Amino acid sequence: MAGVHRRRGRLSKEGRRLLGGAALLAVFAPVTAYTLNAAIAHVQSCGTEVDLQVAAAPEMAAVLDEFIAAGGGAPSRGSDVCADITVVPVAGDDVGDAGADVWIPETGLWRNLPGTGLAAEWEVLQESTASSAVGLALPEGQSTDQVLPDETDVSLQDPRQHAASLMWIIVFGVDEHTVEGGDGLSVMSAPEVAAHNGAGGETLQAPAGAAQVAQFEYPMLVRAGLGEDEREAAQNLLRSYGSTMYGEILARHGLTPGLPQTAPSSPDVIAAALRSWDER
Repeated sequence: MAGVHRRRGRLSKEGRRLLGGAALLAVFAPVTAYTLNAAIAHVQSCGTEVDLQVAAAPEMAAVLDEFIAAGGGAPSRGSDVCADITVVPVAGDDVGDAGADVWIPETGLWRNLPGTGLAAEWEVLQESTASSAVGLALPEGQSTDQVLPDETDVSLQDPRQHAASLMWIIVFGVDEHTVEGGDGLSVMSAPEVAAHNGAGGETLQAPAGAAQVAQFEYPMLVRAGLGEDEREAAQNLLRSYGSTMYGEILARHGLTPGLPQTAPSSPDVIAAALRSWDER
């Protein structure tokens, strides 16, 4: 009887596909469930695809690179906007040439810096997406129990370039204890201390206890007039911060989750602090 004959032992096309799928599954078994689910969501629900440019403080840029590579920023339920997200590290308020759609600086103070026009260019999407301690970087082993920040000689940097120093003069003002450079205790953030220690030299402690006076809040800002699809992609990134994985990556980079924040100091308050700095 005539018919189609198949060589013994040879898999059909469907069988080869199944075998190939099983092999891929074996290769990618270590991938987290979050990443796998994100990939599935991308395939199933992408109605619109956009490019999203994110400028972030260097320590947050490192977090986002790892988070996005693992599936962070995938469309959330009910959203069909998928984004190809590029992250660029940006220090301070130097965001002008980054061509960014989203900006995550160390602190909202940069947005309110007088004379920059940044408050009109950037809208607040989330006041805090992470946090890190700011204050006095004491030598390793030195107790913070007797530290009185407002009576301690401190070494600051240019507050127009250094967020921790800007925070300090807003909180404590400018007086005889406040010196640019000098021999006082350095005012730094926890990520700065980690970078300093990694570079060698005297080992310092991240601000803690009485030595901590403030914290960076890493707000998520979006460019004013951002397109609807890009804004939705930014919202998807923000929503994905609710995953356990995001908190784990923050911790690996020495950061903590975002916390409720009071509104950052107004341009008038910042301007007054900078005038005192200039007149010191």
